[in-house]
Amino acid sequence: MNSNYKKMYPKLLRKVIVPLGDLAFGGNYNLHLKEWRKFDKLSEKELRYIQKERLKEILLYSTEKVPYYKTELDLDFEDPYKALKKIPVLTKELLNSNHDDLIAKDFDKEKLKKNFSSGSTGKQSFSYTTHKLTYYNQAIQRHWFEWTGYQEGIPTLQFGISPDRGFIKSLKDFFFNINYESAFSLDDKDFERINFKLKSKKVKFIIGYPSAIFELAKWMDLNNKKHKIDAIISLGDKLFEHYESVFSKVFISPKILDTYGCAEGFLMAAKYDTPFYYITSPHVYIEIVDDYGKEVDEGELGHVLVTCLTSYAQPFLRYKLGDLAIKLEKSNYPKDKKFNYPLLKKIIGRETDVIKTPFGKNLIVHSFTGIFEHFPIISKYKIIQTSSKTLLIEYISKDKEHDIAILKIKNNLDELTQKSMEISFKKVDKIKAMYSGKPQIIEILNS
Repeated sequence: MNSNYKKMYPKLLRKVIVPLGDLAFGGNYNLHLKEWRKFDKLSEKELRYIQKERLKEILLYSTEKVPYYKTELDLDFEDPYKALKKIPVLTKELLNSNHDDLIAKDFDKEKLKKNFSSGSTGKQSFSYTTHKLTYYNQAIQRHWFEWTGYQEGIPTLQFGISPDRGFIKSLKDFFFNINYESAFSLDDKDFERINFKLKSKKVKFIIGYPSAIFELAKWMDLNNKKHKIDAIISLGDKLFEHYESVFSKVFISPKILDTYGCAEGFLMAAKYDTPFYYITSPHVYIEIVDDYGKEVDEGELGHVLVTCLTSYAQPFLRYKLGDLAIKLEKSNYPKDKKFNYPLLKKIIGRETDVIKTPFGKNLIVHSFTGIFEHFPIISKYKIIQTSSKTLLIEYISKDKEHDIAILKIKNNLDELTQKSMEISFKKVDKIKAMYSGKPQIIEILNS
């Protein structure tokens, strides 16, 4: 492939190949992509109006077409946000036990696509969607990627959990110039091979699980390797601050985009030019509630409830994801933010990622990463709460002098827990991942 063709290829892909694929598969991908580019330019008031109208439409449709919701909502309402609060919270247990009643009468279940959640909250669920909505979500995601300067066809490395790509995904990888790698179970030989690929393929973007990208970055740092990357796009896993410092060093100050979505088919938020996450308000409405389902004030931690405004085959109204998050107070919105979508202040992650001490103090994943990031001698670790008063720390270290680091970590953890918990350490060769294959920093055992 000569240099002129390489420069022309992204434009050829965008103008010819993608539209032809769109026509062949009937996804309206390009149409949705253009729509989201327009959303990016709208005012806060305009975005709020679109969300309100879409919320009203999905509520009316659900009460008319979905058996589960037929008796749950009074059709005579002026404010869809108030009407929504009359709907009971949809949990994963209710989703799993009411699948048929949650599917709209206009759709044949046998023709719908089945999505499985990762089970990272401790409860796996599955849902139904249309193939067209899949293309809609791909357009949302691609429009996020464009914020970083990404163009389809530019050499890209992607870390994922689907090594068996299948026909359509293989076609996408070929035409979009994606070099796909498994995100998990990587070793030094893999990192050496991937580092060679970065240079030989002149990779400009890295997309995928940040934990896998971090392992590659650590190997490169240890072996004095660097490669200029334009942007890193985080999907499907937590992006910690200490990851970013290593990324900046070995990938030479790339742009970093962090995204928030779920396997049920919601692409909910993305962080790019501010420390906060832009909510995709034309696609979802997010509530943050307390343990009793009551909405908390902005700036307060609570459970995430998501209402999808675009899923009609199986509407999701007030769906409890099993995540914890905080909405940003409007008084603290940055004045120089690029877009006018509402903002999440922080995404804590899974409800099962919180350890409560005997003194009632809540410890989240960041409580521990803030300690361990100062001890690179510990390459991997997991915090296991074995009872209400005991923690077991499994860790991996190849350094023979790790005992001093463990002693310092123990002192830090004692201070963190106010010496209310018995803390022990266990050196292991391998740390078990979750069922989905994702790494797990906190595990809470039934006591």
